[in-house]
Amino acid sequence: MTPGRGTGPPLCPHCLSLERDARSRQWRVESLRSRIVAEVRVRARAMDWRAAAELVLAFPPLSQKVSRGSTADQQEGVWRGWENARVIRNRLIASAAAGDDTVGVAVDEAQLLVDTALQVADWDTARTRDIVDPITHEPALALLTRLNREVRATAQAARERADAVYPDGYEPTEDEESEAWRGTGG
Repeated sequence: MTPGRGTGPPLCPHCLSLERDARSRQWRVESLRSRIVAEVRVRARAMDWRAAAELVLAFPPLSQKVSRGSTADQQEGVWRGWENARVIRNRLIASAAAGDDTVGVAVDEAQLLVDTALQVADWDTARTRDIVDPITHEPALALLTRLNREVRATAQAARERADAVYPDGYEPTEDEESEAWRGTGG
């Protein structure tokens, strides 16, 4: 049995090479698809991103009794979510985006921000209201639900576009293969 293949008879060297090539090609296609999705920006009002980021930052992981690098942090990514919110808030401040200005946030960062904000939004509803009200008078849950729908719709559209550009069975060109390797640090 060949390692990683599961059950079945061992493959001849030629068949094993073909199987490895097919797996490698599939990995490169998936990498190219992932790159398309990762480059997409979720567009929303600056005040919406700011409210979500400020909400997450108001409940630091230490207040949740989660230390950086702990098992809980590694399993739940608590600090990663908090750091992501800090980065997004700092970008908003640096860009001087205000109020109704439309701002794009990378889809993975946007998803992490919204997921983290949804987790902390109901811990202390009075504090949540105190944090979000000065930024927008919209209820936090309504704001986060709208952002979540936008993130999911944007990500889904990007995945569909990536699947159309790189359909199953697609043979990457040499340039695309190099691009796939560069995208992974390989």
